[in-house]
Amino acid sequence: MSALARVVWGTMRAPVVLLLVLYAATGTVVGGSTSSWTLLRVVLVVLPFLAYSAVVNDLADVRVDRVNLPADGQRVLARGAAHRRHLWGVATVALASSLLAAASLGRAALGVALAGLVVSTAYSLDPVRLARRGVLAPLALPACYVATPYLIGVLAARGRVVAADLPLLVALYFGFVGRIILKDFRDVRGDALFGKRTFLVRHGRVWTCRVSAAFWAGGAALLVWARPHATVAWVLSTVAGTALALVLIHQLAVATDRRGEEWLVSALAIVGRGLLVVLLVDLGTPVAGVPSVVGALVVAGFALAFGGQALQMRRHGPTSGRRPRQQVPAQGADAAYRLVR
Repeated sequence: MSALARVVWGTMRAPVVLLLVLYAATGTVVGGSTSSWTLLRVVLVVLPFLAYSAVVNDLADVRVDRVNLPADGQRVLARGAAHRRHLWGVATVALASSLLAAASLGRAALGVALAGLVVSTAYSLDPVRLARRGVLAPLALPACYVATPYLIGVLAARGRVVAADLPLLVALYFGFVGRIILKDFRDVRGDALFGKRTFLVRHGRVWTCRVSAAFWAGGAALLVWARPHATVAWVLSTVAGTALALVLIHQLAVATDRRGEEWLVSALAIVGRGLLVVLLVDLGTPVAGVPSVVGALVVAGFALAFGGQALQMRRHGPTSGRRPRQQVPAQGADAAYRLVR
């Protein structure tokens, strides 16, 4: 059991955990609840779901990870810190745990969790392996990473999903697609080497950035449209955050060194998390009975904090004390694109 626990800990990605918890919390607030107990019950479905998805993906992509992420401590299989049987054991336990927790919330929640697990399996494993199918990959993964926690959150809070819940879900989905398609900049070398024809490998950096920008802008526009009674502070924060994201995406499209490219992708991830946090705060403060002025100040504070973090990442990179890497030309994406033409 201790070996399984170490594998689980090694495969969980903190930023992705935070992202799915934010989607789950958004769903519970949309469903009308700010109860910590309700959110905890949803998280008990979502975390095993994420563990299963991460482990299955690591099993499928071990050769690619050995090229792209040879020193990443969270790729326990790629760096030889775990055996395949350990990961299959974790996947089995996580699958059962997620379904059992979902069943405690009702048949609808169980159906959503099961559908999410099916899509996640099809994304990583043969014979479907959506991860290798170009444009389908960045469309399929958000479908389960956004919809599963959001819908289970709504169901846990209200017991049913209504039509008014769906525009917000679609907006969140658009935003996630805009972010996830940029992840391939980190992985492009191994993806091209092992025939993983991602959108970036097939179409190059410029078109990848254009598509990302379109999804970012479309998601933000749909968010604002779906919330006609939102506070001015939230609308301004969303518009400003999206504008910052579009500027960063443009810079990524013309990046000339690998280090700057990685910093831009990380900065965009921070902006994306910030937009989710200010949305959750703006949704949750009225439900919790917080005065509107206080809620607006909290929204503005979070927006400024995340914007500052993103700019810090863009200018200086991570500030965790790691030594800066040597500047390397950012030609991996373009070289991979030329390779498959």
